[in-house]
Amino acid sequence: MNTTALSGRQALVTGAARGIGCAIAGALIARGATVLMTDKDGPQLTAAAASLNALSMVLDVREPGHFDAAAETLRTRAGRLDILVNNAGVLTAGAFDSTSADDWDELLAVNVSSLFHAARSLVPLMHAGACIVNVASVSAQRGGGAVGNLWYGATKAAVVAITTGMARELGPRGIRVNAVAPGLVDTALTHDLLTPSTLARVMPRFPLGRLAVIDDIARVVCALCSEDAAFVSGALVPVDGAFLCT
Repeated sequence: MNTTALSGRQALVTGAARGIGCAIAGALIARGATVLMTDKDGPQLTAAAASLNALSMVLDVREPGHFDAAAETLRTRAGRLDILVNNAGVLTAGAFDSTSADDWDELLAVNVSSLFHAARSLVPLMHAGACIVNVASVSAQRGGGAVGNLWYGATKAAVVAITTGMARELGPRGIRVNAVAPGLVDTALTHDLLTPSTLARVMPRFPLGRLAVIDDIARVVCALCSEDAAFVSGALVPVDGAFLCT
């Protein structure tokens, strides 16, 4: 690992109090970036940020004003934003008719509308050489993945479309936009769904023979933020152990 690959870079990660978001924040820091970790769970966020010696700020991605406040904080502290990782997300599982209207509204607010609000508030702080990484899912291509249902998959398909469009529109400004598509990862979001019967059903669909771990996702995000990916934009990178190949 190159501990200076992202030296001097200013980053913001949403949903960073635990799981994939926390791992991404830690990996960025390990490579030299200064990270503003954000999450709606204040106590958990404070503990996670303290463990990484990182900056933190309570941010509920459903609230547009919270992104405005984060932008003002970044403007005051650094005057710019080099890396934005839109990681915050919620999951629904089960048959299509088991998802309530309230569940659907929450999926849209957290998984889709948050990217709109983040772009509106934070892209003005970005410059040539900056990058955005959105966390999608293999569910986007499967209409639901190993545990997520079709409504969750639909919101992650929207993330992919947003990534493609933003890469096209922000490219002339020198800003790269990519997405990662994790396969099944054992996190707080999925843990209760990973029953022995579910694991027995899904494991044969992972040719590499295991589920992803959070560091698998974090390393790919860091690679997309580095100069090694300077000409990569508009890409969707599966991190799924070949799940999509089965």
